[in-house]
Amino acid sequence: MSKAYSEWKSNQDTRPYNENIEKEYQKLLETLPPEQEEVLTKYCDEIFASGAETEEFFYRLGIKDGLRLKSTVKSVLEMIS
Repeated sequence: MSKAYSEWKSNQDTRPYNENIEKEYQKLLETLPPEQEEVLTKYCDEIFASGAETEEFFYRLGIKDGLRLKSTVKSVLEMIS
């Protein structure tokens, strides 16, 4: 799964996480009026939700592996019987 994830991830347009970004984000929020803070927060929430794509990728990969395993076990049991 790691290999498949690495291949998939290499095709994604992402940048490494910057540890200072949270501090800068908090400073920015402090300077904004409440309405703008809410808009920015909602926007960030949408960005974080896109991380669900990675979870979905692994889920689907696991389902495929499970179905293959089921088929293999079924074949082995038929050969034994």
